Amino acid sequence: TSTSNGSSRRELTANKLSGIGRAHQIDDDRADGGNDGYLKSQKRLYAAHCFKRIQNRGLDREIRTKMLGDLQKAVKLRDSGRWDVVCWTFLSNYPIPEPIAAEVIQAGRSAGIDVSWLGPRYFAGVLTATESVRVQFPNMVANDVLRRLDDIKMMLETASKPLLDEPVNRVPRSSEEQRALIAQAPPAWEYMLYAGVLLQGKQALEPRWQDFQAGYSRRTGRQYGREGAIDYFTNFTEGALQIVDGMNLSFLPEAQLPAFGPPGAPGDPEKIERLAQRVVTTYEDLMEWANDIRGSVFPPAFREAARWGAQVAMRPIADIRSFIDHAVESTDRIPAALAKREAQSPPVALNLVLKLTVDDDVMARFWREKKNAIRRTRH
Repeated sequence: TSTSNGSSRRELTANKLSGIGRAHQIDDDRADGGNDGYLKSQKRLYAAHCFKRIQNRGLDREIRTKMLGDLQKAVKLRDSGRWDVVCWTFLSNYPIPEPIAAEVIQAGRSAGIDVSWLGPRYFAGVLTATESVRVQFPNMVANDVLRRLDDIKMMLETASKPLLDEPVNRVPRSSEEQRALIAQAPPAWEYMLYAGVLLQGKQALEPRWQDFQAGYSRRTGRQYGREGAIDYFTNFTEGALQIVDGMNLSFLPEAQLPAFGPPGAPGDPEKIERLAQRVVTTYEDLMEWANDIRGSVFPPAFREAARWGAQVAMRPIADIRSFIDHAVESTDRIPAALAKREAQSPPVALNLVLKLTVDDDVMARFWREKKNAIRRTRH
């Protein structure tokens, strides 16, 4: 859906994004209580939320929590008398699932607030048509261009490089070996391909891992007051659970069988690569989740809670790294094991289990620091 009429859309373009006209802009680098902009002529409050990177998994729970949470903040701002809120518009770079949309509209109706939202099509049009807006959002344009350039570069490199002549009897360490492995299709190539995608993905993210280990993170620009920090840390594990839930789908039999194929039948290389990439994406997203905590600004009393909260991601990230290393080591031995196997001997077994764990001591320290911060800042 969109705002109620065309003039509202033009006002939002000119005021919310370009900072010209009658709308009140709110400083994004300070706690705003859920107010990202206010259009006085319509008594309309805006709330904005954008994922930093393109998502390849369902995020319904996180979207629902964000929308309902921001709407509740708007209700509090109205009830406190700070802002006269009649209409509320949610801005996002992702589409809103229909069940969530219906629930949020009903919640707004119950609170006496007219709810609407603007999604990716709206922003795409604004960025394309309005140069002044593109200047203010260089990352959105640059990230899209870079992503497209990377895709084009990969396609050109793949098309121009000949296949390797020598047999590939190991986990592929490069895109050339990966293409040759698929073309040659030796016994158990499906599992070597899977491990190869895991290995190359892990290697590509090694600089990110080194920064994460060192505790380095770029500033996000988000700043929280006491109440915002309490809300953030009360629900902060939801994001990590959503990340892991998306990966878990790739280990279900209904995902594994079409990818690796039933016994005696070949697998599907594209599906295999996709399953492996989900593990790599989860590895990356968990680091990003922790970096979001490290890069945000919290009140001094909450900084220890933030430090330990980010540390919660360390154990599951290490679990994924160990899983990848084990997958590569085990799969590398398959060709030799098959060569030694006699005709009537049992099949070669490959046991790859990814179990994500949480350091209970770190988690307990986080909750303790959060509780202490709330107690120290209580008025």
